[in-house]
Amino acid sequence: MNRRRSTRRRLVLLVLAVLPAAAGASPVGAAPSAAATAAPPSVAHPFSDPLWFPLREPARVSCTHSNPGTVAYPDGCGGYHGYWAMDLLGSYGDPIHAAGAGIFHVGAVGDNGCHPSGTTDAPGTWVWVDHGGGIVTKYNHLAAVTATEGQLVTPATQIGTMGHEEVEPCAADYLHFEVRAGGIAGQRVDPGPLWACEGTTRRTYPTAWGFSSWNDIPKATQWTPALGNTCLPASAGTPVSPAPLWSARGDGAVRVAWTTPSSSRPIDRYTVSREVWGPSVGRWHSMDYRDVPATRTSTTFRGLDNGVTYRFRVLAHNEHGNSAWTSYVKGMPAAPPLAPGTDRNLVAGSTYVRFGWYGAVQRGAPVTSYTVGIRHWTGSAWSAWSFVDLPLAAGLTYRWDGLRRNTTYQVTVRAHSDVGSSPWGTYRKLLTTP
Repeated sequence: MNRRRSTRRRLVLLVLAVLPAAAGASPVGAAPSAAATAAPPSVAHPFSDPLWFPLREPARVSCTHSNPGTVAYPDGCGGYHGYWAMDLLGSYGDPIHAAGAGIFHVGAVGDNGCHPSGTTDAPGTWVWVDHGGGIVTKYNHLAAVTATEGQLVTPATQIGTMGHEEVEPCAADYLHFEVRAGGIAGQRVDPGPLWACEGTTRRTYPTAWGFSSWNDIPKATQWTPALGNTCLPASAGTPVSPAPLWSARGDGAVRVAWTTPSSSRPIDRYTVSREVWGPSVGRWHSMDYRDVPATRTSTTFRGLDNGVTYRFRVLAHNEHGNSAWTSYVKGMPAAPPLAPGTDRNLVAGSTYVRFGWYGAVQRGAPVTSYTVGIRHWTGSAWSAWSFVDLPLAAGLTYRWDGLRRNTTYQVTVRAHSDVGSSPWGTYRKLLTTP
C-alpha cells in the first residue's frame, strides 16, 4: 500500500471510529456539559489529528479534487486541482482556525496584492501546522497571520484571516486548505470527514449533507453554516510520549526501541522519524517517517551508510492523535573492519621475524587494536598459533625474537573495533636463515 493511500485510509478511519468522550467532549450530535471548554495548548500533549473544519463563518465548498460540474460550472473542477486540497469560498478577513492541535509555522508572507493575468499563481501568505508524525495542514492565501512562529495551537486557535486569489481579476476570497503526509513537502492526502460545532452540537461534514466525500459535492453549491468552538473537546486524550528510547547499531542498520506509554485509549500505531547528519552543511536533513504497528515497540532501519550519524525519535498515536515526540537518540551504523593487508615489511633473520601490515579499513567504527599471530612448520604439521594483542599506539609492525633457525613461519593479523573483529589477514610465510 502506498504512503498516500495508507495515510488517507488511516485519517478516514480515525474520523469514522467511535470517539470516546474525553473529559467534557460530547458524542456526535449531543451537547457537551455547560462547563466544557476547549482543551488549551499543552507541551505534554501538543498534537491532535486535523479533524476539524478550519472556518467558522459560512463558506462554499469549491474544488477539493475533481468535483462534478453544475449548470454554472459545467466542467466542475476537472483539470483544476487534480490533487487533494480544499478551496473554501468566503469573505475577505474571515477567521481561519487550526484544523487540529499542533505547532504553528509561517511558511511565507506574500504581498497579498492582485497581479496581472498570466502571472504564475502562488500561495501568497501561507502558514502550516505540524500535527506530529509527518501529518501537517497547510493554509494558503491569507490576508493576515494571527498566530506566531512555533506557537502551540488547537482547533480553538485563530491562526489567520482569509485573503483572496492573487491573479486578476482577484475576485475570489477563499482559503486553500491541504492535509499532507510526510511533512510540509509531503504528499497531499484526502482530508476525510471533518468535525464542526453548530452551537453545542458536533456534526461531521460532508456526511451531514449526505455526501461521503468532499469530492462528491458539485462545485460551489454547498454552504457551511455559521460555526463555533463550543463543542471542542476539553482534554487532549492523546497518549503520553513513549520513553525511554534507545538504539543498537549493526552493519548498515540501526535498531530503535522504546517502551509502551500510558494512554487513555488504545494505541493504534507508532511513528518513527529519521534524519541524517550532513557534515558538509552542518545540519540535519532528509527527514522521513516510518509507521510501526502498535504491537511492536522497536524497528530496524536497514540500508544505511556505515559511519554516518543518524538520529531518531518516536511518538505514539491513538484515535485522538499523536503524543509528543520523544527526545532524539543517535545511531551510527557500523561493521567490523576489513582484514588488514599483510604484504608489507616481511623480514626474517636467523632468530627473528619482523611483520608489518597495512591499517585495516574501518566500516563505521574506528580500529582500536590488532592481534598478530605466528606459527611454524614442525616438519610434518603446523604448530599451534601464538598470539599477541597490540594496542593501536604500538603501530603496524611487530617483531618476534628467539625463533628457530632455518624454519618456516606463518604470520597473520586481525583488527578490532567496538563492533567486532575483522577476518584474519592473508597468511604470509617467512624462512629464518641458518
